[in-house]
Amino acid sequence: MKITVVTGKAGKILGTAHHGQAAKPEAGDGGPIAGPGQSVHVIDLPHELERVEDAGELHRQLKGHVPRR
Repeated sequence: MKITVVTGKAGKILGTAHHGQAAKPEAGDGGPIAGPGQSVHVIDLPHELERVEDAGELHRQLKGHVPRR
């Protein structure tokens, strides 16, 4: 499963978005974009993290899987 990760200074994870999981078709196909000083990374979500529902916990566990700028 692909996931988009937005990072800020020192690689801090600011947000994530799963691909292809729009709740309603009218929601569109957009995704997160980076602001000034931020980066967007598309990574393969490690299988063991697919069921993590808490955003804070997901961000903590993703740290080693996101490239640093």
